[in-house]
Amino acid sequence: MRINRKRYRIFYKLEEHLEIPMFLLAIGWLILFIIEIFRGLSPFEEKLIYVIWILFILEFLIKFIIAPRRLQFIKQNWITIISLIIPALRVFRIFKALRILSTVRVINSTKIIRAITSGKRFFGALEKAQGPQPNAEMDVGFLIAVKNLEEKDKMIKYARQLAEDVKPELEESTGINWNFDISDIFKLENDRSRSPSYFLDRASMSMAVGPYDLVCVITDVGLMSRGNIQVSGLSSLITRIIAMSTKQLTSTGKNQERLDLDCEDVRYQSASLFLHQTGHILGLKHTPATKPGVMSSKKFNRSLSKVPSFSPKEKQVLRKKAKKAPDRELRNGNDLETFVFHILMTFSHPGNFFWPLIRNKALLLPLSLPGLATAAVAPAIILIFNAEIWDVGLGMTNGTAAFFAVISIMLASFYLVRVQSLFLPKREKRIITEHLAVANTVIYFSIFLACIGLFLMVGALMMVIELYVFPEDLMRTWPTLSKPEILLEDKIRIAVFISTVGVTTGALAGGLESRTIIQHLALFRKNE
Repeated sequence: MRINRKRYRIFYKLEEHLEIPMFLLAIGWLILFIIEIFRGLSPFEEKLIYVIWILFILEFLIKFIIAPRRLQFIKQNWITIISLIIPALRVFRIFKALRILSTVRVINSTKIIRAITSGKRFFGALEKAQGPQPNAEMDVGFLIAVKNLEEKDKMIKYARQLAEDVKPELEESTGINWNFDISDIFKLENDRSRSPSYFLDRASMSMAVGPYDLVCVITDVGLMSRGNIQVSGLSSLITRIIAMSTKQLTSTGKNQERLDLDCEDVRYQSASLFLHQTGHILGLKHTPATKPGVMSSKKFNRSLSKVPSFSPKEKQVLRKKAKKAPDRELRNGNDLETFVFHILMTFSHPGNFFWPLIRNKALLLPLSLPGLATAAVAPAIILIFNAEIWDVGLGMTNGTAAFFAVISIMLASFYLVRVQSLFLPKREKRIITEHLAVANTVIYFSIFLACIGLFLMVGALMMVIELYVFPEDLMRTWPTLSKPEILLEDKIRIAVFISTVGVTTGALAGGLESRTIIQHLALFRKNE
């Protein structure tokens, strides 16, 4: 029994270490297979096919030797065995039949099995990267943020009452189970109002550690919208995070005494607010202010005497959405699996990816980050009056300038995201949920677009200087410049080259205020 356990440990450890290199080999195998179909293989590519084939055989033999139950291993991998044997038939091309078979312009059995081999491994890895199919239930975590820890017991009681009030309506409307839990409690540094993005890192960490399908932040300080308006609550469809302020919910007007958290007015208004924001997360839209109901766009009714209900039409939508409401999770994924998981989840939610990029106007983000813009513009202005830069810019081709521009933008955006730890959650995590993966993709492409905006801004400034500020005669008098005439194309190329340097220095030296960036990414709704 001890030997079997040791074999199992070795076997699964080997599988874990071989997964990435064998997956990459399978991709290479698949590419060569496609090349063979359309144009045939070169002698080198033929040899490469056999090298990969031998590596597949070695992998299989090693696993077979280590496998605790070899017969079961063979039964589970019979397709792999066939796919490993069939390519050996290619060595018998000296026989006329196989020569004819190999020259027929159709996909022969060898190619079919090769496709099965690479496709099976490739799509199997993609399926694995998507994470397991989640259970048909929603797990919700309450993250409580208080300005005074003495108030935490009241806030915990409030959260539990809220869960008790909304659970029946949510389960009846969606047709699936809803589980609620207090995920964490923490103290705020002061009582100033905060935007929902302030809680994003802690909430995303709670979501990953839980893991939860939805996290609701409950705080006793004010909550500010992107328009700097005090609101009771906001939600983020992208990250599946809700923020609620008890300060707004208990307010009765200027210079008037606040309501208690356990009074019925606050209780039912809180339930209405939570259902309203959850409805947004599950895909419901606002209904007209003249039409009463959970999703009404008017201010919440303070005279509620019970928990409000979704309309029959809204319930139909919620039941359809509920099937895909629970989030997929990737647990303990390596870098390749995490990368593929982010891509697959983004393709699963194209709307959640594109709308924030449109709303946040990422191209203009550098204008809101003076440190980044200054670090890019300052050296660029110095370089534009440097003869060596003109010499280098005039000596390079348009293709070289474009290549360096693309590389600098890509590396700068990756550097900013990694150094500033903008991916959610910031701390190391063993679990990444479906919607956090989409949010991370939005964050990266927003920074990527911001770097493009920075590049265009610096480039435009350089062109203005070249066309309207820089003395034309001065260019001709520089001894290092051998070109008698400088054309508009040359000036554009030099502006591109200097802008490339500006983006690089901006990323390296400019620095970013991560909370400022997150606020500009429009991850939360603008209004209640």
